[in-house]
Amino acid sequence: MKLKKDAETFNLGDTSFRRQALIDDYKVLLSLLQKVNLEYPEWDKEAQEKFYETVLEETNMFSRNEEEDFARRGRTLTSALAKIGLINDKRRLSRVANNWLSNSNLASDEVEGTLGIDINNLMFTRQLLKLRIYHSDGIRYFHPVRVALELVKRYRNIPQRNFLILIHSIQPNFDDLQIEGIITAYESVASNKETFPEFLDREFPENESDVTARELFSSRPLDRDKFDLLFTNRKSSSTQDVYFDFVTSLIKFKECKTQENFARLIEFNTDAKLKRAFGFGKSVFKKADNVNDFLKKNEGSRLLSEDDTFIYERFVFSKKYDLVKEYGDMTKRTLNLSGLFDFRNGLVNATSREIFKIIFTNMRFSGEDKYSDYEKNLNYFFYQESTITTILNLDKDEKIQAIKELLNVTDYSQIQNAVASQKEKKFREFISEVFPRKKIMELLPLFSKRDDKKIKSAVSESATVPTIYEYIVAIAWFYISKEDFSITQSLNLTLDGNMLPLSHAAGGAGDIVINYENLTLMLEVTLMNKQAQKRGEWEPVLRHATNLTVDNSSKNVTTLFIADELDENTINIWRAVASVPLKSSNKDEFADLVKIFPLENKELLDMLKNNRDEVVLLKAIDKSYTKFAGDFDLGWRDEILDCINNK
Repeated sequence: MKLKKDAETFNLGDTSFRRQALIDDYKVLLSLLQKVNLEYPEWDKEAQEKFYETVLEETNMFSRNEEEDFARRGRTLTSALAKIGLINDKRRLSRVANNWLSNSNLASDEVEGTLGIDINNLMFTRQLLKLRIYHSDGIRYFHPVRVALELVKRYRNIPQRNFLILIHSIQPNFDDLQIEGIITAYESVASNKETFPEFLDREFPENESDVTARELFSSRPLDRDKFDLLFTNRKSSSTQDVYFDFVTSLIKFKECKTQENFARLIEFNTDAKLKRAFGFGKSVFKKADNVNDFLKKNEGSRLLSEDDTFIYERFVFSKKYDLVKEYGDMTKRTLNLSGLFDFRNGLVNATSREIFKIIFTNMRFSGEDKYSDYEKNLNYFFYQESTITTILNLDKDEKIQAIKELLNVTDYSQIQNAVASQKEKKFREFISEVFPRKKIMELLPLFSKRDDKKIKSAVSESATVPTIYEYIVAIAWFYISKEDFSITQSLNLTLDGNMLPLSHAAGGAGDIVINYENLTLMLEVTLMNKQAQKRGEWEPVLRHATNLTVDNSSKNVTTLFIADELDENTINIWRAVASVPLKSSNKDEFADLVKIFPLENKELLDMLKNNRDEVVLLKAIDKSYTKFAGDFDLGWRDEILDCINNK
């Protein structure tokens, strides 16, 4: 994308698009855009209106508002897709997007396989590594996500606010040397040698003055000329008047805490200009009725410190935050899609820092190239499928050897096992802390009530409730299961860097596939009601169960169909299919016995509550279903037709 003005920051989305489940929503929007493009050869006003009309008709993303500008909404809804290279400026789908929709994205190479992310994560990672933010001149650019990766590679536990402000403060006219210098300079903040506002003021100065905050606040009254050099507002001199009046009132109150000075200070508390400049978009101080109450409620506020230079620090910090607060959330959500960033507890970390140090080295942060090619030409590399190895011009053999040495292994299969083992360990630690057995027992009934708001709040805002249900059921079964299994390898979900669900993974596999030593168990999970199950679940569940049974013919295979409520016909259909051979959709082979056992959400919860493991249940299913296995006359239909033909 290209910035319109100098000193602007980038925006990876449309602020009117506030839905959280980006992977699912992006796929829906792309498929609808693909359909509209077939009808409209040009992305003109008519096509834009048609696209938004189609979104309203075929999805529940938005409520219809006839007063809206449909063409404008069509443009803004697709802007995020264009920015990350899934479509070009004419809203034509890129090869990356087409492959993503057809579940045929370029498979991960050996280097990418060490990151422990799935194909959805990988697709976004590749695009984000290619992402450029162009200067208004259309020539100079920088890579914001490479900067983000470099930060988490070098530093641990970066405060989220610092992280986002820093990325958004870099400008496309900065060269590699400047960007490298800024990243290196952050060490002083990471090691507590200076505050983040001090760092910002030094690395991204708002003015060219030699005046320091210490110098300004060392004299009384404050020198207005020096004040204006530090507390700048380039848009309005009248706003600087407000800044000055507020700061002088604040100092007066700190020096003499009378009710009169307090009343004067509080007058500024709701001023919109001051909220942006000193309050991070909120009221500068917590509300209070008198001096004592005010001091108690605002205890710890650096603005009330005896050191007045903290006033300037707050100004610098808040102003920078104001620059990014509108767009920072979208940046975070987009980075989250890669699976490479851990945003837990308000801190930002790499999901695999030591691996990152090997892979993401000597990256170019900036460059020069024609913007006209970058965002317009579908033949440009931005729109093509490329591995990280190609994008960053890595020596694959060198990287793999370094990773072998890091993990103390000798061949690639051992790398894969080590990465999978580390991911599993991390996930188990995570669910033990965040989703213990008791928490899962509290969550499962919420799906019966369809308390979606509470579910999302408790688990993740970035996934749909059906996706979250799969995730929670998998964890529930982990607690139920007597036999150990890899939960991360069983889940067919895309996870973010926090190990929370984002979307159902690509491909035609079942929801949860567990490989026990002597049994393959599939959990097919749905929140569809009784009637919808017949239309939406019978075919895919039967196909998944049949394919799995054929593919694992040497093992015992069982499928559990888990729903909140079950239709009697659905129950009996699953029983009936066990009596007939079923053909795989992937191979020219039949399964003699496809076992699908229906289980209700409340029954799963009961097993969890009463510490009942899976052993008795699965043995009982085997005993009940095995009697159906045997010879079946696959030619029964031909026999009937032969009677007609021979009449």
